[in-house]
Amino acid sequence: MWNQEMPEGWYLPDQRRLVRVPRPPVCMASNQTQPPITFSTNGWPGVRVRDILDGTLRVDTPYDMPFLRFGWRSTRISLEWPGHAYRSKGDLQCARIETHAGPEQQPITRRELAKIICGMLRNFAESKQNQPVVPEYERWSLQHGRVRLCEVFLLSIHYYTDHWVPEFYVFKSVVA
Repeated sequence: MWNQEMPEGWYLPDQRRLVRVPRPPVCMASNQTQPPITFSTNGWPGVRVRDILDGTLRVDTPYDMPFLRFGWRSTRISLEWPGHAYRSKGDLQCARIETHAGPEQQPITRRELAKIICGMLRNFAESKQNQPVVPEYERWSLQHGRVRLCEVFLLSIHYYTDHWVPEFYVFKSVVA
């Protein structure tokens, strides 16, 4: 069922444990208005952000066009990373993306969507290097190597009324 909560954590094939990055209470499965778009590799859920950015990982069903069913020309993505307040003007945590690309304006693929989301997270993390983190969320900080992109996995992206919110996971050992 697509409106069930994503797991709080899971194990990779090598038995390392991943835990879910907290999201605002409004980002609950019961508030989703569309089925999620998921990302996996070799049948395992989640894709490592660093590997997507480096182009060293192949996403399962990479040429699937997840936005095709909507007919939208653009949509909004909000990262909702914990500990960083959202600012409306120029905040890299939120972006409007084109759902069609190239000279023929084809719908973007699952692989392209993963690259867009991971690129957003990289740019957001770089922009927060000298910004304070809300108290009690320090362990989720993207500053100064606390949580590094090589330790973050993208599992899915969920739609809530007017924007998509990615579901990220990190190694439990990093935030324990």
